Amino acid sequence: MVATLRRDAMVFEIILNRKLETETYPRTSPIKSKNFAKFHKELSLLTDDVNKYVLFKSLQKTMKLYLLSALSFAVVLVFATELYLVEACNEAVCAPLVSKCLLIKCCDCDMTNKGNCTCCKECQLCLSKLYSECCSCVGMCPPPNPEDSIFKSSSIEDLADPIPELFNVLTEEEDPELRWTSHSYPVHFNALSFKSSLEMSALEVGKDHTDHQKFSVAGPYNCTVAFMSQCMSLRKCKQSCKSMGAAKYRWFHGEGCCQCIGDACIDYGLNEAKCIKCPNNGNDVTEEDDYVDIDTK
Repeated sequence: MVATLRRDAMVFEIILNRKLETETYPRTSPIKSKNFAKFHKELSLLTDDVNKYVLFKSLQKTMKLYLLSALSFAVVLVFATELYLVEACNEAVCAPLVSKCLLIKCCDCDMTNKGNCTCCKECQLCLSKLYSECCSCVGMCPPPNPEDSIFKSSSIEDLADPIPELFNVLTEEEDPELRWTSHSYPVHFNALSFKSSLEMSALEVGKDHTDHQKFSVAGPYNCTVAFMSQCMSLRKCKQSCKSMGAAKYRWFHGEGCCQCIGDACIDYGLNEAKCIKCPNNGNDVTEEDDYVDIDTK
């Protein structure tokens, strides 16, 4: 539109000049001189108005672009800040306390080198009961990983009255019906259960000191575990492992995979689910109410 107005004004000026030059009036005619001066003045005013309008529109467009750019930058900045705060720490819970600790300079130091952190002790005291939730806000601990989930963890439990002989008989050969698959791996009791320098055994939680005496401290032993082929609930996993004479079990949350662990194992079996007929998404596990209060690992 601005370009059209400017072009029309230039065309009008050219036509007007040509018309005045071709008039039949004598060049000395006062009428021609008067009319030409009048038209020239009006044309100058019109040209000034067009130029002012063009300048105004140009400035208006520039201001709109500037405001739009500034607004876009502000939105991106706010979004990035919110995203950082969500990933780094709980702003709603931590903001007041973190502001206070920074204000009184309890957490105002370089925390990249934890071995030479001059304010870490004062900072954790200042954060007090909210340390676990807010330590990532000041850089004392890694930010929480949003991908962490209970589905990547597993539940474990020691079973009362295991029957090692029964478990060994059931797992020493492949099950004809493939109800479970057996896996064995070596375990060194002398390295894991005894301190050679002090000749003292390291007791496991829930285990008596005498439990280790049935094994010789020399040489490795095989730990045997059995993975149930089908997915199942936690309660059914516990019952199945108990019926096999297992000493412990591990149930994988994400897959619903059940691992029965033999008496010769001092740990809680393998960390990877190996149930051959169990899907990875755990959609076939319907008994969600079977959870009980047990340790997780």
